[in-house]
Amino acid sequence: MIERIYALAEPYWHTRAGELHMPASYAMAQRLLEALPEADAEIVLPAILLHDVGYARVPEETHRDGLAGAPDGWDADVTRRHEREGARLAAEILAQVGFDAAKAARVVEIVDGHDSRAHALSLEDAIVKDADKLWRFTASGVRAAHAWIGRTPEQFMDYVATRIDDWFFTEPAKALARAALAEARACAY
Repeated sequence: MIERIYALAEPYWHTRAGELHMPASYAMAQRLLEALPEADAEIVLPAILLHDVGYARVPEETHRDGLAGAPDGWDADVTRRHEREGARLAAEILAQVGFDAAKAARVVEIVDGHDSRAHALSLEDAIVKDADKLWRFTASGVRAAHAWIGRTPEQFMDYVATRIDDWFFTEPAKALARAALAEARACAY
């Protein structure tokens, strides 16, 4: 079933470097699930595949040009809109594949607040939040995201390095962030 969700979600990823972000975040979620086996993969994996599909329903100039005034590159109104739109799309996609209704409700709840909600609702939500942010620490994430906040790649890496303890909920994610950032720093930009 996860392959069907992936196939239905993928067309919505072609904005904000989503075609790079989503597979990388999915891989990070898998790594976090290995480290945290008590989490429900049937919630985490669909949620990470669907968490940013809502950007496809937000006018591109809004989430591209609206970043200039946002100090961290994320405008609160755009963020909230992509979460709400993403939750609607996630519900549609999960219904289309016949996903369990109770689990679908949990996935939709995670999608609807994965960026704006400061706390994690569950271990599964924490993993999705962590896997989502981990991409920013990878070489491809640095290449894409540094411009979103008007910094050079080196400045961006210095910035995200200071956010590890604030942004991440799980210890495995903090360790992955540090390792990914060390690899990113070794790349030439």
